[in-house]
Amino acid sequence: MPAEQVRALGRSLVGRAATADDVRARLIDEGEVEGPLRVPVALFLDCHHTLADALAGELRWLGTTVIGIADAWVRFDGGLLASSRREPAP
Repeated sequence: MPAEQVRALGRSLVGRAATADDVRARLIDEGEVEGPLRVPVALFLDCHHTLADALAGELRWLGTTVIGIADAWVRFDGGLLASSRREPAP
């Protein structure tokens, strides 16, 4: 798999983290639910805020890790190519 495709995958994962952040922002408690459902709704929103935060964090971590791996491949390949140019053929 070409390094640029791996980088694109990493950037896509980081972009999905922003989507998870957007989801969290949309899960707002406007206090419209009253009565016996008030507490379950608040707990539901709290759990989903936590989930969205965790998902966003994991996607950011995974995306930056994938990009870092692609960069490491390019450096490694560059080092191999450079050393093969310096060594005379037997």
